[in-house]
Amino acid sequence: MKPVRSLLSIAFVLATIGAAGCKEDPPPAKQEPVPADSASAKGKLNPRSPVAPLAKVDPQTMKEYRIDVCYYGTLTLKEARDAYLASLGKDEPSEKKIPSFGSPPPSGKPGDAKGPDAKGPDAKPGLPKPAKPPAIGSADPKAPPSRDARPADSARKPGEGRPFNFVARAPHERNARACTVAAGLKDPALPELDAALAAFAPYAVELAKNIAAAQNYYQREEYKKDSFEKGKELHKKLVADFGKLDELHGKLGAALTAHREKNPADASKWEEGQKVAMTAFDNARLVLTGLAGEKVDLEAHKAAVKKLEESSEALKTFSQSHSTDPWPKIMTPALEGMLRALKDAEPKITDKGVDPETFLPVITSFTSVIEAKHRALSRSLIAQGQTQPRPMPHGGMGAPPGAPPGAPGAPGAPGEPHHAPHGEAPAPAEEAPAKE
Repeated sequence: MKPVRSLLSIAFVLATIGAAGCKEDPPPAKQEPVPADSASAKGKLNPRSPVAPLAKVDPQTMKEYRIDVCYYGTLTLKEARDAYLASLGKDEPSEKKIPSFGSPPPSGKPGDAKGPDAKGPDAKPGLPKPAKPPAIGSADPKAPPSRDARPADSARKPGEGRPFNFVARAPHERNARACTVAAGLKDPALPELDAALAAFAPYAVELAKNIAAAQNYYQREEYKKDSFEKGKELHKKLVADFGKLDELHGKLGAALTAHREKNPADASKWEEGQKVAMTAFDNARLVLTGLAGEKVDLEAHKAAVKKLEESSEALKTFSQSHSTDPWPKIMTPALEGMLRALKDAEPKITDKGVDPETFLPVITSFTSVIEAKHRALSRSLIAQGQTQPRPMPHGGMGAPPGAPPGAPGAPGAPGEPHHAPHGEAPAPAEEAPAKE
């Protein structure tokens, strides 16, 4: 019986093992996706975000826009010239006569190294001044500093001047570069304007560069190191170039006026919002040109400002019943900015002209109006469906998803290389071929 019992025990063990082997394994645990991994995977599936279309602007309209920025923007060169020559008279720069360029220096008086916030003799080195309470409506003091924030004046070493304010020179160079851009637009050919631009553009860029160099030189008080050697060299260049400014700028203005008379805009193609906005734009231009001469007709100026106020108000009223129309939405803030600049300038406007320091904000505000007009036109064209693919980085053009590299409109295909005030959405990138 022992062999039989042994055989039964073995059979029982084998049966138990077999039953266990036939049992189904439990399914593996389902792994929950990690949010970060999910976002990463989504990014890999769509490496290129959809690109917004680009307004298709008529080439002549684009060229006229660039020329407007060039001509009216470089009125700041005249403002700088008048301030410079008035501050020196017939003399060269010296310790007794530090030249001015019409912009208020960031450290108080020209050549003042300490500035209004510099430490006094009783200040303790290394200890910052107590923070002043923020004004009503100012930014939250607890908010993190912006990326453009600069160290506080009190953190500078005793006697150290403020850093050079590059913003003060920016309009001259930026507006001069607009002349170079305008001169580079060959389509369409505008013989008289092209000739005037060819002569003025390189001159304006060089003059703006020398003004910037001189501003930098005096703001940093480098004249104390070289006894005005570089300052006198720059003085010779500036005086020589200032002598050509009226002639070259005047020729460009005459060519622009003649072109405008020969090629009036076809207002019959404009929508209602554009008609109201362009009336205000024309009034703004008349105000600026009335101030740009050697003498100012005060009665005519007051009448022109009143017309600008009325047309700006009409545009604002139009927006109340057309909240999505780009013309009042974009143009109104720029026009209001110009009216504020004119109000600030009013006490210093006489029949003999405008104080250079006062004229700069007026010029800059009108340049903003020009740029706002162009942005409004671009948005309007996009709303009407008059678009083209937006240029992509590396010279490619936007293409439908899945298009092979090198295909028309795909990255790597030939493409044309491709400015918005604070608070505005980025302007459509430079547009090309629908008449304004």
